[in-house]
Amino acid sequence: MTSLKELHLELNLKMSIDLFMWKKNIILYLVLSLFLTGCFQTTAMVGPAITLVSTGNISQAGMTFFTNKAIKDETGMNALEFVSNKIDEGKKIKNKAIKDETGMNTLKFVSNKIDEGKKKKTKQLKTKQE
Repeated sequence: MTSLKELHLELNLKMSIDLFMWKKNIILYLVLSLFLTGCFQTTAMVGPAITLVSTGNISQAGMTFFTNKAIKDETGMNALEFVSNKIDEGKKIKNKAIKDETGMNTLKFVSNKIDEGKKKKTKQLKTKQE
């Protein structure tokens, strides 16, 4: 009888440990999703904190924090948004320049063809008149 009770207690213990681990994983995933979805309000502090922990360089962490804060105060965007907007603007300007160049080449081609057609037509008219 005692062995049956021991088995029952051991099984109960394993089930409670599994349940605890399952709950711990759910809480971990909820906390990670909070950080990864951008719902974390003090993201300006996360980057410098990671820098401080990984490198131990207080001046680098402080510089990172104050740079992020200056960009946020000046533009209203965080550093990542600011850089990605600048990259997008550069791509738009480059694409516009390519489109303009292609349009100018097409315009030159068409105008050359029109001029050639006019020259041929005037030649034909001159030969007919003679």
